[in-house]
Amino acid sequence: MIHVLTLTYLTPRETVVAHMAEHKAWLREHADLGRILLSGPRPEGGAVIVTAELDETQVRELIESDPWHKLGIASYEQLSFEGRNASPGVVTAPEPDDGVLLINVATTDDAAASVAALASAVEHVAATADGFRGSRLLTSVDGDALVNFAAWTDRKRFDAIFEDPEFTRRYQAFAETTTGAKYRLYRTSRVITPNR
Repeated sequence: MIHVLTLTYLTPRETVVAHMAEHKAWLREHADLGRILLSGPRPEGGAVIVTAELDETQVRELIESDPWHKLGIASYEQLSFEGRNASPGVVTAPEPDDGVLLINVATTDDAAASVAALASAVEHVAATADGFRGSRLLTSVDGDALVNFAAWTDRKRFDAIFEDPEFTRRYQAFAETTTGAKYRLYRTSRVITPNR
């Protein structure tokens, strides 16, 4: 389960600020461990933390380890949900799993044609392939390159798309719009978050 934790301040602002450094160190530690995906202050006061996929024991231990919780500076309200969909590149598992991230880089003289052709191949995969988690197509600011991030549950399911003649036809049409293309599969080996 993914958990959205809403923090409400229970003490004056000076107390919150006085213990900000230790709370930020705690946030960074757990973000680097993949347990916290997002965090930040709310405009009306308090803060929000979005966790990775944690069970009830793990999220309870996470909350109880926060210096603000230990010192009675903030209370936590918890909303949990099953995280079925995530933007490509967002890894919700706190520990490495079998998931792979495709990074496909292509150079092109016609970015619009390359994006359209690759989108056709990816839309086919989205409609037909098991294990596909989503894709994000990016065009360079100069318009001479295209990057595709695509997330997959595992390498085996990614490899299976090349057995689909319709996908290979569409991917070949994409390749013909480029001056060069190369892809690699990646797994998360370490996460480092901002130290601020």
